[in-house]
Amino acid sequence: MSAELELHSRIRTLADAVAAFSDDDRCRRLLEAMVWPRGRLCPACGCHRSISLAGRDTGRRARPGLYQCSDQDCRQQFTVTTRTPLHATKLPLRTWLLALWFILQSDKGVSSIRLAEIIGVSQPTAWRMGHVLRLLVARDHTLGGVIEIDEMYFGGAPRSDPDKPRAGRGRKGQPRTTKTPAMVVVQRPAGSEPGTPAGEARACVVADLSLNETERVLEASVTPQAHLMSDEWKAFVAAGTGFARHDTVCHARKEYARGTVHANAAEGFNNRVRQTIAGVFHHISSQHADLYFHEIGFRWSQRIAAGQKIRKARKGRTILQTLWDRVPPARQLPAVFIMAVGRQIRRTKAGGIDVRSTVAVFG
Repeated sequence: MSAELELHSRIRTLADAVAAFSDDDRCRRLLEAMVWPRGRLCPACGCHRSISLAGRDTGRRARPGLYQCSDQDCRQQFTVTTRTPLHATKLPLRTWLLALWFILQSDKGVSSIRLAEIIGVSQPTAWRMGHVLRLLVARDHTLGGVIEIDEMYFGGAPRSDPDKPRAGRGRKGQPRTTKTPAMVVVQRPAGSEPGTPAGEARACVVADLSLNETERVLEASVTPQAHLMSDEWKAFVAAGTGFARHDTVCHARKEYARGTVHANAAEGFNNRVRQTIAGVFHHISSQHADLYFHEIGFRWSQRIAAGQKIRKARKGRTILQTLWDRVPPARQLPAVFIMAVGRQIRRTKAGGIDVRSTVAVFG
């Protein structure tokens, strides 16, 4: 770990974060250490050879942190934010790092209105900053080990509109909104020893819960050597034949766990998604739902086992429960920026965002 990363890993409180991110030059060096942990590389060709251009501090016109690729066929000039979600940003880097630290510090995230009040930007700017974090933490590698899958629905009925005329005779008022289906994939942790990281969790919007959609999600997220756990939904049963093992529980018979066979972790992640939407964002559109799922899944994985403790369940049974500690936000930041190059967000004319790529180029 570099000296900059070691210094900022000690941040514990908001006052510590404000003091650590007060200088733009220090923030730039910290960002370079997180984006380029193995040395500076060109975002255009991936070359590790580049030179630093003389900046304004020496009387030149080049802005601080500007480099040029040494490859004769490239010669691209770049900074640490080039071809990342922070590309061409007008905000100081200290504002970005403070905002990202504050979002990671919260248990379930921060709404754009609340974030705008804290860092002193407009609500649309805070909304885009939140989506930058969600794009940065997107993961695209396949998961192995024991994998639990489940379905989930989000969305609800629209608010009644007094200006909208009532439906005609024989119809039961205004039509209700069809909820959007999503599929959840949760990886179980490798063990319960202290220091063991939690498994990863992902979710994505699907057109329906058919076999084709299930196979599409599992093919992109899970290795064929994985051990699958699910309920007895027919699409899950059919898709499970393509994996090394597949065990199911029958919810129709009120069977929710059979020893180690269960999908309780996936259902727990579903509950976390619902609580986050209801308590923080209140509503998310299906168009950007995958980005919100990236943030919630990343937050789920930023835990390490702290030990085990014997506790009593609600029905009086004695259980051995694993205790978890959250990774400090300052130590989460390197994991946020490690795959930043190649992922870009552009602003649309309508005020929204256009995600150019969700796959890191030189991660």
